[in-house]
Amino acid sequence: MSISLLFVFLLVAAFIAVWAHHANLSRHAIALARQHLLDQNLQFLDQSAVLCRLRPMRDQRQGWCWQRRYRFEFSAQGDRRYQGWITLNGRRLAGIELQPFRETATAEPLSRDPTIH
Repeated sequence: MSISLLFVFLLVAAFIAVWAHHANLSRHAIALARQHLLDQNLQFLDQSAVLCRLRPMRDQRQGWCWQRRYRFEFSAQGDRRYQGWITLNGRRLAGIELQPFRETATAEPLSRDPTIH
């Protein structure tokens, strides 16, 4: 086995490890966002989140880590889509932001019988 072939194998193994780690963090972000929306009585749409920012940062607890920001969609009543963002510092939740949304008001019962003309 040559050195160049060994290098290629190590490079492929490193790529697979990074990809698996990213996929695991993406599932973690989805689970956190879904739970937050469930607590707010909102619907998590499409069962997915899209990585929209990745940058290195210095965290007080973890030292240097990657900050990941994912975008997802939610709905208040199922009729409109709104965007939300979840930020992870390493594996730790840094914050969840929701686009302002309008809750659909429920119809109130009539206080008196309607009159017919």
